[in-house]
Amino acid sequence: MWNFLKAHKYLVTLIWLGMVLAISFMEAPLKFQSELVDTRIGVSIGRIIFTTLNRIEIVFLTLFTLLTMTSGNFKRSYLLHVLIAIIGIQTFLLLPFLDQRALEIVQGQPVEDSILHINYILLEIIKVIVLLWISVYNIKKQASRK
Repeated sequence: MWNFLKAHKYLVTLIWLGMVLAISFMEAPLKFQSELVDTRIGVSIGRIIFTTLNRIEIVFLTLFTLLTMTSGNFKRSYLLHVLIAIIGIQTFLLLPFLDQRALEIVQGQPVEDSILHINYILLEIIKVIVLLWISVYNIKKQASRK
């Protein structure tokens, strides 16, 4: 199984990419389109979903990093370093503040305008591009071996 994943590590990035696209760019905005979901409920649901997504992304990042390290390509894997930076920024800088802001909204407290959510979205866009780029690169690399 490990050798299969090393040879086809693009499967990890493609599944990860699909999750980010489905959650960040479909579920998140669409839940607010329902007339039955008010802001407090939507933010409460989003808080749970994005915390879970972040934990799953850490697992995918760890797995992909290990696959890259065992292939001997870690030092040259600049896009992987970009992913590590994005997940680090989201996990340790943005999500704690966004989570606190979400709790305040759920509790009905007034919140000030913030650019943090826009920063998170921009990092999601960059992450999607990087995951797609890594996936295509690894698919081409695998195809050239045959």
